[in-house]
Amino acid sequence: MKLSHILLIVALSFATAFGTVFYFGAGLLNSNIPAVQETAYNRVLRTGVLRCGYADSPPYALVKDPSTGKISGILSEVTEAIAAKLNLKVEWTENTGWGTFIESLRSHRTDVFCAGLWRQGERGKYVGYGLPVYYVANYPYVAVDDHRFDQSLSSVNSPETRISAMDGEQSDIIAKTHFPKAKEVSVPQMGQLTDILVNVATHKADIVFAEPSYVNAYLQANPNTLRFAQDTPFQVFPSSLGVDIHEPELRDMLDSALVELHNQGVIEEIISKYTSDPRVFLRVAKPYLSGTR
Repeated sequence: MKLSHILLIVALSFATAFGTVFYFGAGLLNSNIPAVQETAYNRVLRTGVLRCGYADSPPYALVKDPSTGKISGILSEVTEAIAAKLNLKVEWTENTGWGTFIESLRSHRTDVFCAGLWRQGERGKYVGYGLPVYYVANYPYVAVDDHRFDQSLSSVNSPETRISAMDGEQSDIIAKTHFPKAKEVSVPQMGQLTDILVNVATHKADIVFAEPSYVNAYLQANPNTLRFAQDTPFQVFPSSLGVDIHEPELRDMLDSALVELHNQGVIEEIISKYTSDPRVFLRVAKPYLSGTR
């Protein structure tokens, strides 16, 4: 074969290969392959807006007025203070309740869950917990005339025991984790949190694991209905803001502002406005010794 023929074949082969690559490359560029999704952190910086998911946590942590839609409470004020430090605007975007906030974060409908989350292992697979705003003690409560669990909670883990709990809320997690043999009397996660107390007060359930903040408020309106089964907390949890597990930059940015607010005494001032009962919200200890030795 002549050299000129060989060169012609090589040139045609190269042109064919280049055209194929160009054709498929152009096809890829024009295909429906989705672009890389913007992170919540980058979106917040770009827009200057922090979109909050939330759930009602009366009477102190977070409450939405049904008439005006206004959000108030400790965690509302803390979130607004954090946002002010970061020159951001807070948008209370979605009432996710306790059962769907993870999906809301993962689907980017919201950036942060701002109603306060108790750090818990199962949720930790999906949620990036911030530093604690405060700690919450969880106590066992029973009807005022019930003394079955005064000495020990071991008998709670029995098919004969009925535990009142709200779906997806910490009371539900405690029941399933620590007392799997007991029967759970469930309240839908978009219902009223006080319903889990009513179940016990009316003897529809035997025991509920709850925090004193909303139990105290319930007892003010319904005295002599519930009491501590035991005076010591069943568990103590840090209460934090939460982001999607893949958003460490957003979490760290929020934590930086929160630490500054703790150090300036702002968080203490906010909490003290709502309650003076030391059992309701346990303060975050300073990580250093103050004063002289």
